[in-house]
Amino acid sequence: MSSIKNPTFINVNKISNSIRNVNNENSIAEKNSEQKVNKIKSEIHHDFWTFKILIMFFKLIGLATFAHRIIVYKKRMSYTFQYSKLGIVYNVVLSSLMIASNYVSIPLKFTWKYKIKTSLTTAISVLQTILGTLMICAILISYCIKQKSLVRIANRLITIEHEIDHLYDLYHPLRRQRIFCTMIIVCTLKICLLILLLFNDNLALGTGPISWLTDILPTFHMGWLLIQYFLLVTVIQTDFADVNRAIQSLIGINTPDLQSLYQTRRIIVNNSIVHQLLQLRDVHCHLCEISEDVSSFYSLPVLFGIIFLFLTLTYNGYFLFWIVMITDDILEYDTLSNTIVWLIFLIYPIFLLTNKITKILIEIEKTGNIVHDLLNCAIGKDKKAELKKFSLQLLHRKIQFTANGYFMLDNTFLHSLTGTVMTYLIILVQFQMVSSRSSIRQQCNNTGRS
Repeated sequence: MSSIKNPTFINVNKISNSIRNVNNENSIAEKNSEQKVNKIKSEIHHDFWTFKILIMFFKLIGLATFAHRIIVYKKRMSYTFQYSKLGIVYNVVLSSLMIASNYVSIPLKFTWKYKIKTSLTTAISVLQTILGTLMICAILISYCIKQKSLVRIANRLITIEHEIDHLYDLYHPLRRQRIFCTMIIVCTLKICLLILLLFNDNLALGTGPISWLTDILPTFHMGWLLIQYFLLVTVIQTDFADVNRAIQSLIGINTPDLQSLYQTRRIIVNNSIVHQLLQLRDVHCHLCEISEDVSSFYSLPVLFGIIFLFLTLTYNGYFLFWIVMITDDILEYDTLSNTIVWLIFLIYPIFLLTNKITKILIEIEKTGNIVHDLLNCAIGKDKKAELKKFSLQLLHRKIQFTANGYFMLDNTFLHSLTGTVMTYLIILVQFQMVSSRSSIRQQCNNTGRS
């Protein structure tokens, strides 16, 4: 009897111990999950504050005329954007102030003295001031006229984020954190470059706030326009990447395996996968429409900005070339460093934008390749028909980011811009050298006659 009780007692102890272990594991798992949830909530809360500060900054410089408010969408905090007349009034006032500032800044250009001042540099400087004012006014007025378009773009992007998060469970808090880290790094570098430029400009040339109003403010405004464009394209490019990952996750393969998959085996695509592909096709279609809207919205402001950028790059490149190659004076490193910082400050935003647009075009092309390979591997008439529709949709939709249709804003544009600036620099230097020689000859003739 005792021998029967002992095994029973041992079994009861084992069961109770196992239950305790399970309870401990459950409590630990609950604590870990609770910590993860709290961490995600804190990250989202931090991201919302960062996003709010960014929006307020863009409002301050006239690049966000809309109104925004926080809402709760399916137990999650989100933003919604609305039309605002106050933003239009604010931009009109800013435009008026910029025009009025020319009455102070243009006379300053004629009285400002520096070592390599010539009639050519003075004319370019005045033209740069006028063009900078016109550019800022055109951008501000464009944001007023197209405010509804920008509101629609922002709201549709928020909706797409929720759709992707709901359909594919792609752990967006981590992905969103990565996007916000990119935003913070880009904006921080831009602010650091601005501070360095102001300090260096004051140290090398002795300029003050009035000079900064005419020289740095237009470049500053144009740079943040391009950075805002870059940030929107970054979000869209990440969404396209999520769609591509979702398509790959449906069939359980990675991108390098697509070619071998096409050569070795076929895929049986069931109705559930087809339904998810249709949802993905709709999301991809919406992203393409948003991309077209973004390109259309920024096309004209970016065109004005690039014209101003070209003139400013040529002007500062001329200074750099003159300091390094032509002048016989002792090289002043303050002036040289100031010119180099100016060039970096100008190139930084356009480099970011063209690089990101190149990446999003590659991501869009990648979607077509994935769907095409799936079409070649799929079995079933109905399934292949749906995939063929998706493939044709991708084939006939060409996304382009242009400056009002004049040129593409990818890496090829940056290459073309650099070549064009160098060409005009050579022309300007040759023109200046011919003018210098003719003035020297005239002085020699006058001396000989006397």
